[in-house]
Amino acid sequence: MACIWISIVFHANDAAVTQRQSVAVRDNKADFQRRSGIQIVRRPDRPFIERRNGQQLINFDLLIKNVGTKTYNLVSIKLQVFDSGDHLELERELNENGRPPALDMIGERLLQPSKVFDVFQPFYAFDSAVDVSRMHLELLFMEQGHAAAPAAVTADELVSVDVRPRSYNPVAFSLPLHGLVLVHDGHDFYSHHRRYNLVARYEADPGSAVSANLYAYDFMTTTSAGLLFKGDPNRKQNWLSYGEPIFAPADGLVIEMVSDLPENTFTSTGEAQSPSLEEEKDPMGFGNHVKIQHADGRVSWLLHMQPNSIRVRVGDHVRAEQPIGKVGFSGDSLFPHLHYNVTDSPNYPSQGVPSYFKQFVRVLGERRIPMSKSQIDTGDIVELGDELIRQIPGHGSLVSGQMSNKISWLAWQCRWGSR
Repeated sequence: MACIWISIVFHANDAAVTQRQSVAVRDNKADFQRRSGIQIVRRPDRPFIERRNGQQLINFDLLIKNVGTKTYNLVSIKLQVFDSGDHLELERELNENGRPPALDMIGERLLQPSKVFDVFQPFYAFDSAVDVSRMHLELLFMEQGHAAAPAAVTADELVSVDVRPRSYNPVAFSLPLHGLVLVHDGHDFYSHHRRYNLVARYEADPGSAVSANLYAYDFMTTTSAGLLFKGDPNRKQNWLSYGEPIFAPADGLVIEMVSDLPENTFTSTGEAQSPSLEEEKDPMGFGNHVKIQHADGRVSWLLHMQPNSIRVRVGDHVRAEQPIGKVGFSGDSLFPHLHYNVTDSPNYPSQGVPSYFKQFVRVLGERRIPMSKSQIDTGDIVELGDELIRQIPGHGSLVSGQMSNKISWLAWQCRWGSR
């Protein structure tokens, strides 16, 4: 049973001076924490720590509800980070200082009575030296019509919540698309996968307020010049990704497969146009797809595939890198690409979880950096192919981790760096 420390600032007209009081609130359902005026909940309750190149990346949402009768404006978000010994390590703040203020990046800030809004937690990156054992967030609100200082230190209402991120280091998968691949959109703070508003789900059913795409990817075949199509982009066949083989990212059991949905077309202005379908045939816009459940319980979702290209059936046991189908243009897709995400269960929606990939090459211009295990994200260009990995000196002795990547990089430079 989680114990969450919450701070409250009472209305100034209810006391001679503004008071701050800490109270412990216990909530078995991890639901909105009860306090005056404004309530708050985290999703996911304990966010994951992704690690990449000396950074710790942490994604989660704060759902804020106004249970009072007044309208409030969010004027500041403050963060304190504490180590495992509960010692303060760093502080950050978003406020109304600036033209426009950085606080505007969170979007909606006016909280009407009985309404909920979703704040995408803005302090998402920390260097590896920081022990992110506890994140203490304070949100300052002013009643509508009340002015606040650009860097407010007092407010009409203050709510706070503690967040305890968890380390997460799952077994790495193989890239499901081979050749030269662009992560066209990943799950960084600015990606559309990350920016899914959970309000409607929370209001319908608090238990469903999770994002399956919190750690998703859109993979596309590309060239060394960054081309995604050749010729007329309004012909799906001209996209380099279209028809490319898709491979199982890891061993697992096929638990869902759809292969008979027609594909989208392009309008004369280049917009994707969905075929006329009864809603129940593709209610979530997955298109033709495969779901694979892996030994650790995680589920891979591979979406937007070509009709009648899928080579596996429900109940099949697949092996890592086994061909399972082809990239298509079905479902909620703007252009041909492979959507890939991993969740903690086969249901929809279920919580999206981080994934790492193994034995691939990160392409940086003329350089090729072999990675034994790494996170990838928006904008990365990667390549997977046995012939590439075999060319890396000492490949047979590679082990997971940053040291392995550094050793491999030195070996690669010795052979290829001077080309």
